[in-house]
Amino acid sequence: MHFGDSIFIFLLALVLFGPKRLPEIGRQIGKLLAEFRRASNEFKMQIDEELRAMEQQERQKQLDAAAAKSQTEAAAQLPAETTVAAPETAATPSIMPPKTGEPVSAEWPYNKNLPVEEIDPGYQAAEAKENEAARAAVNGTGAEITESEQAPIHHG
Repeated sequence: MHFGDSIFIFLLALVLFGPKRLPEIGRQIGKLLAEFRRASNEFKMQIDEELRAMEQQERQKQLDAAAAKSQTEAAAQLPAETTVAAPETAATPSIMPPKTGEPVSAEWPYNKNLPVEEIDPGYQAAEAKENEAARAAVNGTGAEITESEQAPIHHG
């Protein structure tokens, strides 16, 4: 619509309705347009919400199907018979890795021979203070370390 067309419609409305009723009619038209926009936006939001819910349901179905498939594959890989020792006869429990069948080592997995300074630079000083306090307590000399003198010990 061009500017000239808008002027023509305005002049026609002015002649038909008069100068007193034209502002009232303009307000009513504005209210109707605002209500139409609001209803249109609500409808769009409702459609978008329904689409999101459907997509989420579809994703959930896919996840459920994938989980069921992985469970059936895992069940197919399990041996037919598994024997579990009674708690009284089992000396120490051992966890078997799924592929090798070898027992898991119960030893400490970290290198115990690491130099202490690599762990924490203040560790040796704190350990020396603790040892000194322990010797003093055992010997009965009464030399105790106050809490403010103790360095925090970080076990890595």
